[in-house]
Amino acid sequence: MSNGSRLLEVLLKVSEKAANIARACRQNDTLFKLLVQEKSEEEKNPRFFQDFKTLADVLIQETIRHDIGIEFPELAKKVKGEESNVFSNALGETVIVQVYPSPEETTQLLIKVLNNDTATATLLASEVHKKISLEDVPVSGSLVEDFNIDMDDLGIWIDPIDSTADYINGIELMDSVGKIHLSGLRCVTVLIGAYLGSTGLPVLGVVNQPFYTQNNQSWTGICYWGSVNGDVGESSLKHSKLSSGVVVLSRSEDPEVKAKLSNGGFSIVQPIGGILVHLNPYCVPWAEVSLIIRNSWTVQVRINWTLNIH
Repeated sequence: MSNGSRLLEVLLKVSEKAANIARACRQNDTLFKLLVQEKSEEEKNPRFFQDFKTLADVLIQETIRHDIGIEFPELAKKVKGEESNVFSNALGETVIVQVYPSPEETTQLLIKVLNNDTATATLLASEVHKKISLEDVPVSGSLVEDFNIDMDDLGIWIDPIDSTADYINGIELMDSVGKIHLSGLRCVTVLIGAYLGSTGLPVLGVVNQPFYTQNNQSWTGICYWGSVNGDVGESSLKHSKLSSGVVVLSRSEDPEVKAKLSNGGFSIVQPIGGILVHLNPYCVPWAEVSLIIRNSWTVQVRINWTLNIH
């Protein structure tokens, strides 16, 4: 298997492990209340009045970094993320969150974060060290083959839980036009992007939505991937013809772009989160994924969904 194809498989598997951690943290109310910590002024996103980080954010980021480093040691120091790995527990103790080689060592670190809650720390450590196969990942279609990447020129950026406020609040709001989820757990995603450091051009991207469908109190997810190899782009998404005139955009999108779309007769839907993946069963998605590299450490991931409503 080529190195690019192998990296894609690794990113898909670690994204599903991340989704498992996100679900485990969110579905335990007692645990979740212990995990939320407001970000410092230096860490906050200037677009939001309040910003939060959770142990789920930090633990997911460090798990992805750890697992990529095992498969590709040369990339270990090139994996960057949105979150600081410094976390404070309820007692005010500061802990550097990292993944150790063994579940026992990781458990001991998490016990400090969780105020000596050994049972919960053991549960989370087991998710961190769980073996994930490609068959465990809820992604459709076959993966791209014969895809080689210059690993010496590669960088990876992680947004461990995009739309953290929705992850914390879980308040659902649905658009009346396309029955699209504008806020709530369904808007939460795990984002992993790989790009060439020399040019800033994207080569691989994975979006995992941990909270796609709910059955009683249990959530299952869905995952998408995209790749660019020269002039050839491939993805797990099936394209469909545009017929509905509904466009989903980030609220931070350029006003000029919004105006042109509105003047062109499109209805614009703006979810609270930066990424929207959950669609009404009567909608067929078409997506264009672009990674915009603002500098060597910052990647903006933008997915614009156009809906074909029957």
